[in-house]
Amino acid sequence: MASDGKFRVGIVGLGAGTMNMIPELAANPNVRITAAADPREPARERFAKEFGGQVFDDAAGVCASPDVDIVYIMSPDELHAEHAVMAAQGGKQILADKPMGITLEECDRVIAATEKAGVRIIVGHSQSLDLPILKMAEIAASGQLGKPMMTHTMFYSDWIYRPRVREELMQERGGSIVRRQGPIQVDILRMTGGGLVRSVKAMTRVADPERPIDGAYTAMLEFEDGHVGVMTYNGYGYFDSSVLTYGYTLQGFPYDPGLHPSSHKRIRDLGGIEAEEEFKEATRYGGRLNRSAEQKVSPDRRHAFFGFTLVSCERGDIRQTPTGLALYTPAGEQPVELPAGPGYNHRYGAVEVGEMCAAMREDRPVRVHDGRWGKATLEVVLGILESAQTRKEVQMHHQVAYKGVGVS
Repeated sequence: MASDGKFRVGIVGLGAGTMNMIPELAANPNVRITAAADPREPARERFAKEFGGQVFDDAAGVCASPDVDIVYIMSPDELHAEHAVMAAQGGKQILADKPMGITLEECDRVIAATEKAGVRIIVGHSQSLDLPILKMAEIAASGQLGKPMMTHTMFYSDWIYRPRVREELMQERGGSIVRRQGPIQVDILRMTGGGLVRSVKAMTRVADPERPIDGAYTAMLEFEDGHVGVMTYNGYGYFDSSVLTYGYTLQGFPYDPGLHPSSHKRIRDLGGIEAEEEFKEATRYGGRLNRSAEQKVSPDRRHAFFGFTLVSCERGDIRQTPTGLALYTPAGEQPVELPAGPGYNHRYGAVEVGEMCAAMREDRPVRVHDGRWGKATLEVVLGILESAQTRKEVQMHHQVAYKGVGVS
């Protein structure tokens, strides 16, 4: 811990995703960013200029640094488990980007390493920890509307037509939308359904042979108590599901289907994978097209908003609204207002960071998305892929219950 009482955070990986995480992490009153690792010299130079911290060209330096209490892993997916084990062996607390690993065996190694070292791990950053989703799960578990019966969560975006590097368009390298986006929806369903998935039945689709990775899926999760969760994701960019809550797209335009093919046009205009790689490199931390780490968060933001989620209980339904939630009951519609502004920020690590710091100060385990939760979520993700390939129902064996976290 630093002399000012803040916990010191070292970041492993300064990619495009880190551009979304760093501003909120830097603004968090519980922590101070003190180190980072990335193989790219421009990224290290920018970090040193903006934060004055230590810089390393690989994860080992951050994991061994005496000036780091918590390691935030934002490296490529295939390195998450390796870096988590390295951080645990260095005695660091761990905030790991999803997925926890590529295989269940990797998850087991991470769990074993953290338990041996006596350190904590939280698997995020996940929009399942957006404040409205946490509140949905809380209400569903409370019995206020009776037992939850089913949850539907859907997301329609242009994910497939965002600029990629070669590896991201290779199914065998984990480029599948199921692996990269699925954990968030699985977490949402497991949180609102109690956590204990019994079985999975799913289908995936590849709609564009020029981008030969899974770009769409639908999965049905059956829970031990009979709750059913359905998750749908279509990443081909013709419809923006944010219109279901906001009435307009997240880009701020009035909804117009004619606007959405712009993502396809951008890829066509780039003209090939080499140009896509160059463009994506420019958007990474230290690249010429990224935004400042000092960017401000809108004072009226309430949602990270990962699609549209509807929870159906015995005596009512719950959905998101622009300012929180709406409960639909025999007495009519009841609004649930939720906080706005920087204090709300649950998109890129606020819940994870706050919970980790509280657990460290109170010398207790973490209460959200720990290592065993991360393994259970990956089991469902892998079950979706297996079910889609075999066209059979896949049984789950490593599930854990949702413990919940209070929402004020």
